[in-house]
Amino acid sequence: MIESTQPITVCAASDLVDSGLAHKLAVTYGNDPTTAFFVRYNGQAYGYLNRCPHMGSELDWENSVFTRAGDLLMCARHGATFKPDTGECTGGPCKPSKLVALKVSEAQQDGQHVVLWWPEGKVAPQVGAD
Repeated sequence: MIESTQPITVCAASDLVDSGLAHKLAVTYGNDPTTAFFVRYNGQAYGYLNRCPHMGSELDWENSVFTRAGDLLMCARHGATFKPDTGECTGGPCKPSKLVALKVSEAQQDGQHVVLWWPEGKVAPQVGAD
């Protein structure tokens, strides 16, 4: 298990639009390479391991993780839905589980408003990933 005192800059805060496309980063979960995704919902940035609790597949389809209504996250593979602010499964084959949430904040960095990820637990940045 890791706990970082240094955040990873995810993207410019303006890159995350409410209920819009996700921003993905290469990460490891334990020793397995995978991705994490970051979204904005109701003005707040959130991050999750990009792994559906049902079968372990990535949720997104070309960085799209929201339902058409923009009120839930949805697994593109099996249709499971999740609350964007908690990661809790609200329907589908993964109920009653939840997504692995990441610690996210926003701050001014070098004159730009950015989204930051604070790695902890089993999720870490991939070494050598851009």
